[in-house]
Amino acid sequence: MERFVIDQKTNTLVKCNHSMMWERLDYLIIPHQYKGKQIDRIGPHCFDHLMINLLCIEEGVEYLEDEACENSHIYNVKLPRGLKIGKRCFAGSQLEDILLPRSLHIIKEGTFSNCKNLKSIWAQRGLNTISYDAFNGCESLKEAHFHILKNVRDRAFTGCSSLETLNLGYQIKELGNHLFNGCDSLKSLEIQGNFDKLEKYTFAGADALESLSLWTHADSLYFPPDGFQDTCLKEISLIGDFEPIVEKRCCFPEDIVLKMSYGQKALEILGYYFDVDIVA
Repeated sequence: MERFVIDQKTNTLVKCNHSMMWERLDYLIIPHQYKGKQIDRIGPHCFDHLMINLLCIEEGVEYLEDEACENSHIYNVKLPRGLKIGKRCFAGSQLEDILLPRSLHIIKEGTFSNCKNLKSIWAQRGLNTISYDAFNGCESLKEAHFHILKNVRDRAFTGCSSLETLNLGYQIKELGNHLFNGCDSLKSLEIQGNFDKLEKYTFAGADALESLSLWTHADSLYFPPDGFQDTCLKEISLIGDFEPIVEKRCCFPEDIVLKMSYGQKALEILGYYFDVDIVA
């Protein structure tokens, strides 16, 4: 029985075999070359019926296809440079933590959704986009660290009820809706970048959020009506020389405290309507 079944027309690994199915393997290495055959891609559900403590993919393998490790019993992975990851690639798997390769630019739709055991995620400086539902339902996720994120799509962290630490980096341009719905442990958050608007439901359902820092280098920042009403926010720090665009006074809860510095355009406009704490 061949260990690796490869489609030689596409150089795609389509199945992994093991003599004792459901025997937990300490590690499994996916080579770029195997018995004169080349593995460039790893196909959907290659690892069904295997339990793997550590999956190591050698450099040269280019793509984990959509659903490649979906619902798999893979607990840890080591990914090479240059690897791209498809939609729902690890969705529903037993993955516990992961360091993403520097060359990865986008986490696609639902890539890690419903990874119930995922506790931490670390991304290097190449990653700039988190797509829809990327970490939706990762109820054990406690910390997530990113560097140069630019786009965070709808429901990216919905249902991450254990999330305490979230570092989105300092280059945010666009934020989606319902990003933190059900993040019951996320009490403080800083968003920094060049974003010029907030969506109506960006913070909807962020029931535990008490402190928020919005730091933008954009010329203006749009605050949607009722955009913070479904939170427990006590204070919002506004940093940057932007002009606030406000349609209605209800863009902030009545009892919110806004923190700003002297000379800010935002202070001139919002200070008339809301309590402001002047900071140095």
